[in-house]
Amino acid sequence: MRPLASRFLLWRFPAAVAVAATIVFAAGFWLALRGASGAPLGAPPGSPPPATKPTLPTSGRILLVLGDSLARGTGDETGRGFAREVLEGLKRRGAAEIANLAVNGAESDEVRELVSHENVRTLAANAGWILVSAGGNDLSHAVPRAADGPAAPVESVTRARDRFAGNLREILDALRAANPRAPIRVLGLYDPFEGPDPAARLGASVVARWNGVAQEVTLEYPDVVLVATFDLFEGRPDRLALDHFHPNREGYSAIAARVLQTIP
Repeated sequence: MRPLASRFLLWRFPAAVAVAATIVFAAGFWLALRGASGAPLGAPPGSPPPATKPTLPTSGRILLVLGDSLARGTGDETGRGFAREVLEGLKRRGAAEIANLAVNGAESDEVRELVSHENVRTLAANAGWILVSAGGNDLSHAVPRAADGPAAPVESVTRARDRFAGNLREILDALRAANPRAPIRVLGLYDPFEGPDPAARLGASVVARWNGVAQEVTLEYPDVVLVATFDLFEGRPDRLALDHFHPNREGYSAIAARVLQTIP
């Protein structure tokens, strides 16, 4: 991981000295989305797909987890993530087990592809609860590299947001077709790059708009709830891991508590 000073010089300083006001604004947008380390949320696209032959029994008390590095618990020094903590909360109410098919770096189209597999649909049909974390990599990977220039992100991010909305709808269509009853909880996005400068505020507004799109989609389905996480990390850098992207143990614990609050 590069020192913070190096990151500042590489990413923030060029935007600060840009001549044209429009380029400064676009650069700020770009920097806010890329973040201090300039790395995407999770691994890049093309990561090996997760195993799609679950070995757990179809007991009806399975917590099925689908999605990206947040669903895997990346950044948690204990390795539990929010899904394991949700499982522990469910176990206090009765027997429960987990099937976590999330993979680092997965975008929403990869999650959509995963739920199209027959054995995953079978597992979904017998799940008691379903958790989905998707969209963070769609947004992160949509931000152009430095060589593309600061004026490029707007169209790229807008296209990615529209694609994410379509993928999320297809994911929920498939899950609800397989299982009309199980509570489905979709993890909302948070902003790890917040700050007082205009670039950071602009980035936060982009995340808020993505959450708004996800909210509109989830409202189309019965017992599908978008779990808000934005406020859990607002002004709380202490809840982020060393990579300044993923939650740490405290951050994941806050997410798990919020998820459990939405499950009767």
